[in-house]
Amino acid sequence: MTTKMSFNGVIPAMLTPFTGSGDLDLDGLKKNVDFLIKNGVIQIMCLGSTGEVAVLTRQECVQVIEATVKAADSRVPVMAGTGAPGTREVIERSKEAISAGADSVMIVTPFYEIPNQDGLYKHYVSIAEAVDIPICLYNIPPHTQVEIAPETLEKLADIDNIVALKDSSSDLSYFAEVLRRVGDKMAILTGGDDIALPCFALGCHGAILALANIAPRMVVDLFQAVQQKEDQKALDIFFKLLPISRAISVAQNFPAPVKEAVTMLGRPAGPARSPIVPQGNAEKAEIKKALQYAGLL
Repeated sequence: MTTKMSFNGVIPAMLTPFTGSGDLDLDGLKKNVDFLIKNGVIQIMCLGSTGEVAVLTRQECVQVIEATVKAADSRVPVMAGTGAPGTREVIERSKEAISAGADSVMIVTPFYEIPNQDGLYKHYVSIAEAVDIPICLYNIPPHTQVEIAPETLEKLADIDNIVALKDSSSDLSYFAEVLRRVGDKMAILTGGDDIALPCFALGCHGAILALANIAPRMVVDLFQAVQQKEDQKALDIFFKLLPISRAISVAQNFPAPVKEAVTMLGRPAGPARSPIVPQGNAEKAEIKKALQYAGLL
Protein backbone atom coordinates (compact mmCIF):
# COMPACT_ATOMS: atom_id res chain seq x y z
CA MET A 1 0.00 0.00 0.00
CA THR A 2 1.50 3.31 -1.06
CA THR A 3 1.14 6.55 0.82
CA LYS A 4 -1.85 8.69 -0.03
CA MET A 5 -1.21 10.43 -3.34
CA SER A 6 -0.62 14.17 -3.29
CA PHE A 7 0.21 16.53 -6.13
CA ASN A 8 0.99 19.47 -3.84
CA GLY A 9 4.75 19.72 -4.10
CA VAL A 10 7.76 18.82 -6.20
CA ILE A 11 7.86 15.72 -8.40
CA PRO A 12 11.07 14.95 -10.31
CA ALA A 13 10.77 14.05 -13.98
CA MET A 14 13.29 11.32 -13.32
CA LEU A 15 15.96 10.51 -15.87
CA THR A 16 16.57 6.91 -16.94
CA PRO A 17 20.18 5.98 -16.18
CA PHE A 18 22.05 3.87 -18.72
CA THR A 19 25.31 1.97 -18.56
CA GLY A 20 28.20 2.97 -20.79
CA SER A 21 26.98 0.44 -23.36
CA GLY A 22 23.49 1.97 -23.38
CA ASP A 23 21.61 -0.65 -21.35
CA LEU A 24 19.30 0.15 -18.44
CA ASP A 25 21.20 0.83 -15.22
CA LEU A 26 18.63 -0.38 -12.68
CA ASP A 27 21.10 -0.24 -9.79
CA GLY A 28 21.72 3.39 -10.65
CA LEU A 29 17.98 3.99 -10.86
CA LYS A 30 17.55 2.73 -7.29
CA LYS A 31 20.30 5.05 -6.06
CA ASN A 32 18.61 7.99 -7.77
CA VAL A 33 15.19 7.13 -6.32
CA ASP A 34 16.69 6.96 -2.81
CA PHE A 35 18.44 10.30 -3.30
CA LEU A 36 15.29 12.02 -4.59
CA ILE A 37 13.07 10.74 -1.79
CA LYS A 38 15.61 11.75 0.86
CA ASN A 39 15.53 15.27 -0.59
CA GLY A 40 11.82 15.80 -0.08
CA VAL A 41 10.02 15.00 -3.33
CA ILE A 42 6.39 13.90 -2.99
CA GLN A 43 6.28 11.43 -5.89
CA ILE A 44 8.63 9.85 -8.42
CA MET A 45 7.69 10.35 -12.07
CA CYS A 46 9.39 7.93 -14.49
CA LEU A 47 9.23 7.59 -18.27
CA GLY A 48 8.67 11.19 -19.21
CA SER A 49 10.61 13.32 -21.69
CA THR A 50 13.58 13.49 -19.31
CA GLY A 51 13.31 9.71 -18.89
CA GLU A 52 13.81 9.21 -22.64
CA VAL A 53 10.63 7.17 -22.90
CA ALA A 54 10.52 7.63 -26.67
CA VAL A 55 13.70 5.57 -27.15
CA LEU A 56 12.83 2.76 -24.75
CA THR A 57 11.16 -0.49 -25.80
CA ARG A 58 7.84 -1.47 -24.24
CA GLN A 59 9.66 -4.15 -22.27
CA GLU A 60 12.20 -1.63 -20.97
CA CYS A 61 9.39 0.70 -19.93
CA VAL A 62 7.87 -2.05 -17.81
CA GLN A 63 11.30 -2.79 -16.31
CA VAL A 64 11.78 0.88 -15.39
CA ILE A 65 8.35 1.08 -13.72
CA GLU A 66 8.89 -2.13 -11.78
CA ALA A 67 12.36 -1.01 -10.65
CA THR A 68 11.07 2.44 -9.63
CA VAL A 69 8.17 0.97 -7.66
CA LYS A 70 10.51 -1.46 -5.91
CA ALA A 71 13.02 1.29 -5.11
CA ALA A 72 10.34 3.67 -3.83
CA ASP A 73 9.13 0.88 -1.52
CA SER A 74 5.83 2.63 -0.70
CA ARG A 75 7.64 5.73 0.61
CA VAL A 76 6.13 7.87 -2.16
CA PRO A 77 3.77 7.09 -5.05
CA VAL A 78 5.12 6.38 -8.54
CA MET A 79 3.78 8.01 -11.71
CA ALA A 80 4.62 6.48 -15.09
CA GLY A 81 4.50 8.07 -18.52
CA THR A 82 2.35 6.01 -20.90
CA GLY A 83 1.78 8.39 -23.79
CA ALA A 84 1.76 7.31 -27.44
CA PRO A 85 0.35 8.64 -30.72
CA GLY A 86 -2.61 6.22 -30.75
CA THR A 87 -5.39 5.74 -28.20
CA ARG A 88 -5.22 1.94 -28.23
CA GLU A 89 -1.50 1.91 -27.51
CA VAL A 90 -1.88 4.37 -24.63
CA ILE A 91 -4.50 2.09 -23.07
CA GLU A 92 -2.22 -0.93 -23.46
CA ARG A 93 0.76 0.92 -22.01
CA SER A 94 -1.34 2.22 -19.12
CA LYS A 95 -2.55 -1.28 -18.29
CA GLU A 96 1.06 -2.48 -18.35
CA ALA A 97 1.98 0.35 -15.97
CA ILE A 98 -0.80 -0.65 -13.58
CA SER A 99 0.39 -4.27 -13.64
CA ALA A 100 3.94 -3.04 -12.95
CA GLY A 101 2.75 -1.21 -9.83
CA ALA A 102 2.38 2.42 -10.93
CA ASP A 103 0.05 4.55 -8.81
CA SER A 104 -0.82 6.99 -11.60
CA VAL A 105 -0.01 7.61 -15.25
CA MET A 106 1.03 10.72 -17.14
CA ILE A 107 -0.26 10.85 -20.69
CA VAL A 108 1.27 13.27 -23.15
CA THR A 109 -0.91 14.62 -25.94
CA PRO A 110 -0.70 12.58 -29.17
CA PHE A 111 2.27 13.37 -31.40
CA TYR A 112 2.88 12.74 -35.10
CA GLU A 113 -0.84 12.00 -35.38
CA ILE A 114 -2.21 15.53 -34.81
CA PRO A 115 -5.84 15.53 -33.59
CA ASN A 116 -8.20 18.47 -33.35
CA GLN A 117 -9.71 19.34 -29.98
CA ASP A 118 -12.67 16.99 -30.47
CA GLY A 119 -10.32 14.10 -31.22
CA LEU A 120 -8.10 15.05 -28.28
CA TYR A 121 -11.07 15.07 -25.91
CA LYS A 122 -12.30 11.68 -27.13
CA HIS A 123 -8.75 10.29 -26.86
CA TYR A 124 -8.51 11.11 -23.16
CA VAL A 125 -12.09 10.09 -22.41
CA SER A 126 -11.51 6.66 -23.99
CA ILE A 127 -8.37 6.17 -21.92
CA ALA A 128 -10.02 7.31 -18.68
CA GLU A 129 -12.88 4.86 -19.25
CA ALA A 130 -10.52 1.97 -20.02
CA VAL A 131 -8.09 2.27 -17.09
CA ASP A 132 -8.99 2.71 -13.42
CA ILE A 133 -6.02 4.81 -12.34
CA PRO A 134 -5.42 8.53 -11.71
CA ILE A 135 -4.36 10.32 -14.90
CA CYS A 136 -2.11 13.36 -15.24
CA LEU A 137 -2.44 15.06 -18.62
CA TYR A 138 0.78 16.32 -20.20
CA ASN A 139 0.74 19.44 -22.36
CA ILE A 140 4.01 20.07 -24.22
CA PRO A 141 3.12 21.67 -27.57
CA PRO A 142 6.73 22.60 -28.50
CA HIS A 143 7.39 18.85 -28.87
CA THR A 144 4.00 17.49 -29.96
CA GLN A 145 2.43 20.38 -31.90
CA VAL A 146 -0.76 19.68 -29.93
CA GLU A 147 -2.08 21.92 -27.15
CA ILE A 148 -4.94 21.09 -24.81
CA ALA A 149 -7.22 24.11 -25.21
CA PRO A 150 -8.51 25.57 -21.93
CA GLU A 151 -12.05 24.82 -23.09
CA THR A 152 -11.14 21.17 -23.65
CA LEU A 153 -9.43 21.02 -20.29
CA GLU A 154 -12.59 22.28 -18.60
CA LYS A 155 -14.50 19.31 -19.99
CA LEU A 156 -11.75 16.83 -19.12
CA ALA A 157 -11.61 18.14 -15.54
CA ASP A 158 -15.10 16.74 -14.96
CA ILE A 159 -13.82 13.17 -15.46
CA ASP A 160 -13.18 11.56 -12.07
CA ASN A 161 -9.81 9.95 -12.73
CA ILE A 162 -8.30 12.86 -14.65
CA VAL A 163 -6.72 14.52 -11.65
CA ALA A 164 -3.80 16.68 -12.83
CA LEU A 165 -2.15 18.58 -15.68
CA LYS A 166 1.56 19.01 -16.27
CA ASP A 167 2.09 22.03 -18.50
CA SER A 168 5.40 22.42 -20.32
CA SER A 169 4.21 25.01 -22.81
CA SER A 170 6.40 27.73 -21.22
CA ASP A 171 3.42 30.03 -21.81
CA LEU A 172 2.61 31.82 -18.55
CA SER A 173 -0.60 33.26 -19.97
CA TYR A 174 -1.87 29.76 -20.85
CA PHE A 175 -0.74 28.43 -17.46
CA ALA A 176 -2.56 31.18 -15.58
CA GLU A 177 -5.72 30.67 -17.64
CA VAL A 178 -5.94 26.93 -17.01
CA LEU A 179 -5.20 27.52 -13.32
CA ARG A 180 -8.04 30.07 -13.25
CA ARG A 181 -10.45 27.76 -15.04
CA VAL A 182 -9.80 24.36 -13.50
CA GLY A 183 -7.40 24.85 -10.59
CA ASP A 184 -10.20 24.01 -8.18
CA LYS A 185 -10.96 20.72 -9.98
CA MET A 186 -7.52 19.29 -10.72
CA ALA A 187 -3.89 19.80 -9.77
CA ILE A 188 -2.06 22.19 -12.11
CA LEU A 189 1.67 21.47 -12.24
CA THR A 190 4.38 23.38 -14.05
CA GLY A 191 6.95 21.60 -16.18
CA GLY A 192 8.89 24.81 -16.80
CA ASP A 193 12.24 24.73 -14.99
CA ASP A 194 13.07 28.33 -15.87
CA ILE A 195 9.62 29.71 -14.93
CA ALA A 196 9.03 27.70 -11.76
CA LEU A 197 8.90 30.72 -9.45
CA PRO A 198 6.29 32.66 -11.48
CA CYS A 199 4.17 29.51 -11.70
CA PHE A 200 4.46 28.86 -7.97
CA ALA A 201 3.58 32.51 -7.30
CA LEU A 202 0.39 32.10 -9.33
CA GLY A 203 -0.69 29.49 -6.79
CA CYS A 204 -0.25 26.26 -8.74
CA HIS A 205 -0.21 22.95 -6.89
CA GLY A 206 3.37 21.97 -7.67
CA ALA A 207 5.77 20.92 -10.39
CA ILE A 208 7.13 18.00 -12.39
CA LEU A 209 10.63 19.17 -13.29
CA ALA A 210 13.80 17.90 -14.93
CA LEU A 211 15.63 20.34 -12.62
CA ALA A 212 14.56 18.20 -9.66
CA ASN A 213 17.00 15.49 -10.82
CA ILE A 214 19.84 17.96 -10.29
CA ALA A 215 18.84 20.00 -7.23
CA PRO A 216 15.75 18.41 -5.66
CA ARG A 217 16.24 19.92 -2.21
CA MET A 218 16.63 23.43 -3.60
CA VAL A 219 13.49 23.07 -5.72
CA VAL A 220 11.57 21.76 -2.70
CA ASP A 221 12.86 24.69 -0.63
CA LEU A 222 11.79 27.08 -3.41
CA PHE A 223 8.25 25.70 -3.46
CA GLN A 224 7.98 25.76 0.33
CA ALA A 225 9.31 29.33 0.53
CA VAL A 226 6.54 30.45 -1.83
CA GLN A 227 3.95 28.54 0.20
CA GLN A 228 5.20 30.24 3.37
CA LYS A 229 5.23 33.66 1.66
CA GLU A 230 8.98 34.03 2.19
CA ASP A 231 9.35 36.08 -0.97
CA GLN A 232 13.01 37.07 -0.70
CA LYS A 233 14.09 33.54 0.16
CA ALA A 234 12.16 32.20 -2.83
CA LEU A 235 13.73 34.78 -5.14
CA ASP A 236 17.24 34.02 -3.87
CA ILE A 237 16.81 30.27 -4.47
CA PHE A 238 15.24 30.81 -7.89
CA PHE A 239 18.07 33.05 -9.06
CA LYS A 240 20.66 30.52 -7.84
CA LEU A 241 18.92 27.81 -9.88
CA LEU A 242 18.17 29.92 -12.95
CA PRO A 243 21.48 29.37 -14.79
CA ILE A 244 20.99 25.59 -14.45
CA SER A 245 17.39 25.88 -15.60
CA ARG A 246 18.43 27.88 -18.65
CA ALA A 247 21.25 25.46 -19.46
CA ILE A 248 18.91 22.45 -19.48
CA SER A 249 15.86 24.10 -21.07
CA VAL A 250 16.90 23.34 -24.63
CA ALA A 251 14.76 22.78 -27.69
CA GLN A 252 17.17 20.21 -29.14
CA ASN A 253 19.33 17.39 -27.79
CA PHE A 254 17.35 17.00 -24.57
CA PRO A 255 17.95 15.49 -21.99
CA ALA A 256 21.72 15.45 -22.64
CA PRO A 257 22.36 18.55 -20.47
CA VAL A 258 20.36 17.08 -17.58
CA LYS A 259 22.39 13.89 -17.72
CA GLU A 260 25.63 15.85 -17.94
CA ALA A 261 24.75 17.85 -14.82
CA VAL A 262 23.79 14.74 -12.84
CA THR A 263 27.00 13.03 -13.94
CA MET A 264 29.06 16.03 -12.80
CA LEU A 265 27.40 15.71 -9.40
CA GLY A 266 28.53 12.10 -9.16
CA ARG A 267 25.14 10.41 -9.48
CA PRO A 268 24.06 7.73 -11.98
CA ALA A 269 22.97 9.02 -15.38
CA GLY A 270 25.04 7.59 -18.20
CA PRO A 271 24.81 8.82 -21.78
CA ALA A 272 21.56 9.67 -23.52
CA ARG A 273 20.51 7.27 -26.25
CA SER A 274 20.97 8.04 -29.93
CA PRO A 275 20.02 10.24 -31.72
CA ILE A 276 20.80 12.47 -28.73
CA VAL A 277 24.53 13.18 -28.54
CA PRO A 278 26.85 14.11 -25.65
CA GLN A 279 27.37 17.74 -24.68
CA GLY A 280 30.23 19.62 -26.27
CA ASN A 281 33.02 21.25 -24.28
CA ALA A 282 31.41 24.70 -24.30
CA GLU A 283 28.09 23.26 -23.11
CA LYS A 284 29.81 21.27 -20.38
CA ALA A 285 31.61 24.40 -19.20
CA GLU A 286 28.31 26.28 -19.02
CA ILE A 287 26.70 23.52 -16.97
CA LYS A 288 29.67 23.32 -14.60
CA LYS A 289 29.62 27.07 -14.08
CA ALA A 290 25.87 26.95 -13.37
CA LEU A 291 26.28 24.15 -10.83
CA GLN A 292 29.05 26.11 -9.09
CA TYR A 293 26.92 29.25 -9.02
CA ALA A 294 24.14 27.29 -7.31
CA GLY A 295 26.60 25.96 -4.74
CA LEU A 296 26.18 22.36 -5.87
CA LEU A 297 29.80 21.94 -7.01
